[in-house]
Amino acid sequence: MSTPSSPPLGGLLILDLTRAVAGPFATMLLGDLGARVIKVEEEGHGDETRGWGPPFLDGISSYFLTMNRNKESVGVNLKQDQGRALLKAMAAKADVLIENFRPGVMDRLGFSYQQLSALNPRLVYASISGFGFSGPLENKPGYDLIVQAMSGLMHASAAEGSPPVKVAPPISDILTALFTGQAILAALYGREKTGCGRRIQVSLLEGMLCAMSNLAGEYLMTGTPPRRVGTAQANIVPYQMFRCQDASIVAGAPNERLWARFCQALGQPQWLEQEKYRGNAARNQHRDELVQEIEQVLARAKAADWIAKLEEHEIPCGPVLSIAQALAQPQVASQAGVVELQHPKLGPLRMVGNPMRMDGFQPEHAPPPELNEHGGRIIEEFLGGPLDRL
Repeated sequence: MSTPSSPPLGGLLILDLTRAVAGPFATMLLGDLGARVIKVEEEGHGDETRGWGPPFLDGISSYFLTMNRNKESVGVNLKQDQGRALLKAMAAKADVLIENFRPGVMDRLGFSYQQLSALNPRLVYASISGFGFSGPLENKPGYDLIVQAMSGLMHASAAEGSPPVKVAPPISDILTALFTGQAILAALYGREKTGCGRRIQVSLLEGMLCAMSNLAGEYLMTGTPPRRVGTAQANIVPYQMFRCQDASIVAGAPNERLWARFCQALGQPQWLEQEKYRGNAARNQHRDELVQEIEQVLARAKAADWIAKLEEHEIPCGPVLSIAQALAQPQVASQAGVVELQHPKLGPLRMVGNPMRMDGFQPEHAPPPELNEHGGRIIEEFLGGPLDRL
């Protein structure tokens, strides 16, 4: 059987009525896989991330650039007849529409799922909100910071006695983007069997809670909140960050075979004979004592030496790197983890690539669009002439 060479999502038309992070990140990944993505932006303003900075590259937000490659842009005023006519014309031919207005806004504008599916029964219609499409918080604006706080993530991520801590990337947005993309692909697959589209609803809060299933499940099943352990893992010991003589490393022993090798690597075979450390449950009960003993041993040598020793014994471990150091790793280069594209204004532009690899398919990387960069061509294509002639 020959390996397919065409883009896996080639031929799909996606209308992207989203801004900020979750929606744009979802559509960018789908665009990487070959879908045609038309970014429908507010006329004159555009996606709010266009103004998120510094840093700016020649006036263009780096944040916006990282979320919007492989897209076309058209500026539209959906409160005017001409703008509504354009969106309806595009929706009639689209495979997917994705939006993240507050719940009810699309209905008031005349673009509800019921209205557009009547126009195009094959349309997959995906909506992203902060907190869901019913309930007391239905209309509350949803941003990553707020959801990190209200999902329990910030509280759970800190060590006992430490203040809640925000995870650096917009993790609730990114995870919601992945859930939304997966739901869209599932709906498109279902459409192949039924011929009909489907409505999809995903919220940042539910996405974040789902990603915390292990912690939430522990509480739901036992009634006891999980222990706050910072860089550690509440169910596995040892499995955390440790301080060495000059720097910190991370290392873990998630099973008894690895625990035995961990003890050998640190030159502490007596730990294997001690009842208080026999089995993960016992080590968890004596976590504080064991961690203190481990760090006393690790303090005798430098981090690089300990990583070499642990790797010799095939123990999961690694250095604690900055973003700059992480991107400079030879492993990242070997996997083409950083890609370069040509921007018409900025020239060569480097960004993190799409991690999904498929045989016979090499993603292309078109530069993120300027606001309304493709507006004239899109209007001509879907309406047959410029707006002022309609």
